[in-house]
Amino acid sequence: MSTSTTNAPRRLPPWPVITGVVAVIGVLVAFPPFRVASIKTATASVANAAAGAFDASAFAAGFWTGQLQPAADSAVGLQPILVALLKDPAAAAQAHGRQVGLGGPVYFFVRGTGRVVAVERSRLVVAIDGLEGATVAVRTGPVFGNTLRDGCGLLEVNRVPGLAEFNAISAELNRLVEERVQPGLKAAEVTVGAHLAFAGCAEAPERVGDGPLLNFIPVQAEVRP
Repeated sequence: MSTSTTNAPRRLPPWPVITGVVAVIGVLVAFPPFRVASIKTATASVANAAAGAFDASAFAAGFWTGQLQPAADSAVGLQPILVALLKDPAAAAQAHGRQVGLGGPVYFFVRGTGRVVAVERSRLVVAIDGLEGATVAVRTGPVFGNTLRDGCGLLEVNRVPGLAEFNAISAELNRLVEERVQPGLKAAEVTVGAHLAFAGCAEAPERVGDGPLLNFIPVQAEVRP
């Protein structure tokens, strides 16, 4: 005896299930969970976001006017520091300087006056008033490094988003020195014998030798006859 098998008709999913699947597909099409973008486009987006988040030029300009210049107006006098340097550079740095980090450089932020005794390519050598034989140098050439940013003692890295921005501030402050202070020091009237009043930052030397005792990045300078 033979038997035959009858194929039963397939049952379709109920309408609520079909409706739900269609709805999910529609959502995924309208709002895909990811988007393919070129590396160039993605990099540009990140750069634009970073640029919009922090403006080092604007920050430095505001800091220069609002904090650095008032601090320079009331900076301590240079003479006692030079006297201390001539006796003991290490003791002078400890007593009058500001150290950056553990074992980092020490800086002075001071005001001083004196007579220009040499006009060199990138600096003026100044004999300080009231100290026989004591000279310092005031930078008139391109400014590099972090002497101004770190030496003023008014800026900390936690005030900005990160180290890259902190370094950008340093570069902008150096640029402001070159644009706002140095042009007056390069004028034709700055000759040997001119009287200079200045304020600025200098790194403390480990030892004292011949020549200028300190090398200043000026944030203020006034040349007098």
